[in-house]
Amino acid sequence: MLPVIWAVFTVCMVGGFLTIAAYWLDVQDRTDLTFRQRVAWSLGVLLFPLAIPAYALFGGPGWPRPLLIGAFLPALALALAAGFATGLFS
Repeated sequence: MLPVIWAVFTVCMVGGFLTIAAYWLDVQDRTDLTFRQRVAWSLGVLLFPLAIPAYALFGGPGWPRPLLIGAFLPALALALAAGFATGLFS
């Protein structure tokens, strides 16, 4: 079972990095946000497990369903990393 979990973890990590980049670029590209709002949403990268899903669900970017699902990949990758670090998966 460990190889399957590692594969899921790897996919979530790569997808998470892509999602973080897509999030930041989307925030910078939105003209309806003021400068302060763009800076605030950009600083959300520091709290990406919470900020990206919040932005995708409540920020109004109009992301398609695959990106909405992808918004949760960084948080899932961190949860899997915590599982590996604590010995949950062996």
